[in-house]
Amino acid sequence: MNQYRLERRATERIASGHLWVWREELRPAPSGEVCETALLSDERGRSLGVALIDTRSPVTARLITRRRFLDAGWLSTRLAAAIAWRQRVVPTTGQSAFRLVHAEADSLPGLIIDRFGDGFALQLNMRNYEPWIETITAELEHHYPVRLLVADSEGERKRLTGEDSRTTYQLNHLWFESDLVAGPKTGAFLDQRENYAALAGWLERLGIQGRGLDLFSSSGGFALHAAPRLDHVDAVDSAVGSAARIHANARHNGFANIRAIEVDVRQFLRSSNQARRRYACVIADPPAFAKHRRQLQEALRAYYELNVKALGALDTEGLFVTCSCSQAVSSEELVEVLRQAAQETNRNLTLLERRGQSIDHRESVLIPESSYLKCLYWLAGPRQI
Repeated sequence: MNQYRLERRATERIASGHLWVWREELRPAPSGEVCETALLSDERGRSLGVALIDTRSPVTARLITRRRFLDAGWLSTRLAAAIAWRQRVVPTTGQSAFRLVHAEADSLPGLIIDRFGDGFALQLNMRNYEPWIETITAELEHHYPVRLLVADSEGERKRLTGEDSRTTYQLNHLWFESDLVAGPKTGAFLDQRENYAALAGWLERLGIQGRGLDLFSSSGGFALHAAPRLDHVDAVDSAVGSAARIHANARHNGFANIRAIEVDVRQFLRSSNQARRRYACVIADPPAFAKHRRQLQEALRAYYELNVKALGALDTEGLFVTCSCSQAVSSEELVEVLRQAAQETNRNLTLLERRGQSIDHRESVLIPESSYLKCLYWLAGPRQI
């Protein structure tokens, strides 16, 4: 097993509980294409543990254990612990889709596993997990019926088992259908699961009625949860096939009041504002505008422009939900964007609730990157002064 020494900065980061090491922090620096398990040591040669090394990964090295071995038993033990935690915190009825493994937050760096009913999606952000697919599958089969298994490595998704890549599942007692190969992300976005339910709760609590607008709807998550409480919901997304997905999910649940619109969201908002079309509830859940902190200012401008236009589509009074899945954008920075957007649109926004990702998308205080989703609920009204 090869050994790499770390620079002092990387050693201090590992000592603080983080697990990432960048290529330029390894000594000697890996030459060429490398995918291996290696020992890490500090600048004095003292052992730090065992890491996965993959020079194709954006993060070259990820510490996986402070012991000097890695085997199937170790992997099964960590998988079992991650699954056991979900069994404690995710409701057992009406929920058959959630994240089973959230990478570093579950002490399985670079590995993500999402459950969609009897379908499972593996995202291998380190190629080192590829030889362990059978071990992973065996652990999943020990706890769940596994009909479909899809693996994503370097952005290429492949069906490993199952006759086709489609599956059905439940979120908050609603039925959804997804294609784990052709669908978004690992098949669908699951991190808003609890926020979907919160939307339904706020609509009922505030007595909101009328029309709703779900921007960047993807599979219709917010739209389906709003449909029982609103007269009509427009679900807008630009992704090819999104309208068909949303309509299919609406049919699964017997909703006839959802209109799926496959068009650029900004274009839709321009035409909606020109037509003075207004909604009692507007949800804006865009994709990440910033992958890195260096993109922060550009992202904040994009969030500002989106929220100004989205507020323009809201009734004089109504429920406004805005989200950011950019890890580089803090909750405080998003609130500041909303303050500026409220000033621009001559609105008053009363904060109802700050929420984050669903609990199955586990967050570790030692791994800031494990916490990324912000979901803010506002009651909008006119400025009184």
